[in-house]
Amino acid sequence: MERAEHTFAAPVLRLDEPPLRMHYVPLPADVAEALRAAGVRRLLCRFNGRPLKRAVQGRVGGERFVLLNVAFLREIGAREGDTVVVELRPDPDPDAIDLGEELAIVLEQDEAAAARFFAFTPGMQRSLASYVTSAKRPETRIKRALALAHKVRTNALYGDRHPEKR
Repeated sequence: MERAEHTFAAPVLRLDEPPLRMHYVPLPADVAEALRAAGVRRLLCRFNGRPLKRAVQGRVGGERFVLLNVAFLREIGAREGDTVVVELRPDPDPDAIDLGEELAIVLEQDEAAAARFFAFTPGMQRSLASYVTSAKRPETRIKRALALAHKVRTNALYGDRHPEKR
């Protein structure tokens, strides 16, 4: 697999297509094709020098892009319409999940929740962990970790109640 690094300047654009309403940076066609050909799904990125792990996203028309949130844009001093310097390289461990300290401790103590949590796809695990780790206050992260473990253990996640939505 190609391990080349790609560096380019790109505009910050806004995606407003439900369910996605986020800012993004489009990938140049040659970069998108090189990543696709190498089978790269997850990236280690730098935007204006600030590191961030992200997935390559895509639309039906073939455009590939990387999503950014408003808080990250504030950190790098950018907003919609600004041009940012982008550095990309394949993530050497694409299935790694940052559980955060609070969720890791809760899952260590709740075997039933941990067994089901780790049976989920890496993407689902990443999404659930992000819900916990995105909280600013430790108290909120603890509360979210405990609530999430309960929902996982009792099959009470949204998709558990509405399987037709999958």
